[in-house]
Amino acid sequence: TSFPDGHETEDQADGTNVAAYCDRGWCFTESSLATLTKGFHLSLDLGLMNNGEEYGCRSLILECTKSGGRRPPLLPSAFA
Repeated sequence: TSFPDGHETEDQADGTNVAAYCDRGWCFTESSLATLTKGFHLSLDLGLMNNGEEYGCRSLILECTKSGGRRPPLLPSAFA
């Protein structure tokens, strides 16, 4: 996931993990395992939300799955 509008990397508190989600180790592992069994509409990238916009359930799902939702699984050699 990415930071929502108005939340920049340099504005985060000291010690905050600001690495891209896919570069965060356990977050990446957990996300990879979850997407094997979860429906694509249940994997949301909240960083795609627009600042100041109000969302209902359907509009939130549509907005936050714009980038395709789930990625294909990695090959074992790329996962390690």
